[in-house]
Amino acid sequence: MTSEAAYTDSEFLIRYSALLYSAFRLSVILWRDEVRPVAGVFWMFVYICLGVVPLAQLSTGASTILAVQVDDATLQATTAITLLGCISFDIAYHIRLAAKGGTTAPVATLRSMDTLRIFAGIAVLGGLVYVAQVGGISVFFASRQEAGQALDQVSPDSGQAARAIISAFGSVACLVGLIFYIHAVRLLRSSLNLLDTALMVALVGLNVIVNNPISNSRYWTLAVLFGLIMPLIGARKSFFNLAIIGGVVAAIFLFPLSDITRRAAGTGALLQTDSVWRMISTKDYDQFSMLANTLGFTRDEGFTWGNQFLGALLFWVPRVIWPTKPLDSGVEVGLWMNSANVNLSSPLWAEAWINFGVAGVILSFAVLGLLSRRLDSGFGAGALSAGSVGYLGVSIFSGYMFILLRGSLLQSMGRLMILALAIAFLSGTVKRKPGDS
Repeated sequence: MTSEAAYTDSEFLIRYSALLYSAFRLSVILWRDEVRPVAGVFWMFVYICLGVVPLAQLSTGASTILAVQVDDATLQATTAITLLGCISFDIAYHIRLAAKGGTTAPVATLRSMDTLRIFAGIAVLGGLVYVAQVGGISVFFASRQEAGQALDQVSPDSGQAARAIISAFGSVACLVGLIFYIHAVRLLRSSLNLLDTALMVALVGLNVIVNNPISNSRYWTLAVLFGLIMPLIGARKSFFNLAIIGGVVAAIFLFPLSDITRRAAGTGALLQTDSVWRMISTKDYDQFSMLANTLGFTRDEGFTWGNQFLGALLFWVPRVIWPTKPLDSGVEVGLWMNSANVNLSSPLWAEAWINFGVAGVILSFAVLGLLSRRLDSGFGAGALSAGSVGYLGVSIFSGYMFILLRGSLLQSMGRLMILALAIAFLSGTVKRKPGDS
């Protein structure tokens, strides 16, 4: 949808404030010596999806069709909610909790190579079953639309929860297994036997099939790339900066072009290449628009008072057992919009708002800020500790932050559960003595 660009100075400044704030925080992360992958992904997401894109939409007069559901006042409130979440995250992230004197944090280590071999074998088997159930290798190199339709045919009577777990295990387990194997080879310098070689080859092949950028969303592609790249970067700050800058450039200039693989062959929309700013304004960066529409939804329907959070937390419960199980938040808002397509995003700001309003945004992002600081601190220690695998979990989670922030929360929970279980299965903890490096 395009229109003549007309806006006031105050409207421009309101949109620009989110861009300026996120650009400042991102520049500080790049400038400081520490490698902070989780915070880096958070501010990169805000800068692109809630900073650059909304400002481009205002400046060009172009937007996705989703933006027509709300008025200008609601759009301004959307920026305010964005900033509220960012400030809550920022304050919580920089709170320094007092550590108990003389204690040191435990170090996560790989349980054993045998544990990794068992997990890799299960991951390979699960990946092969996933590929077979979806319809074969060719489905994963068709388009996102065709791959999604094929997945919908997997156990159609079992409901979305079962399909989410099947697809999550098929795509996540082989990724985690490969990342841990790369670690074992490079940092632990483990000697490979024939079984290890076969498992690594199988994991690489499966990742090329199930996690390729053709049949997966751009956010999952970013998550996979960060999960693979961050363990290799470790504590090397210059490479980390390059990854962040490269991610921003790719998201703005390259990822909009990936819409060519979104639809089945011959049905995709023509790409608009006359202006990169018009292109990102009209393509699939709908987070700002969907946050605005969520504000409109709660204005008409009221808050859900935790019901959407509960539905996401208990995503694994089949609807036949829980008939009143909440729908995906993006679906709920899409139905309110009378949208023909209800497969819409629901960014974390929208998830927090639809549940508890302002209080939900403040609390949710404060908790995320505290967790992010803890993980980033662990990454710094883990990257420098021989034998530690703690930084692998942080690397994988930092990549998955793209999915959590984009939403919806319900759709992201399946892969998150598999990630958590896989890392817990592979990792053990040992106490580090004071003075150990």
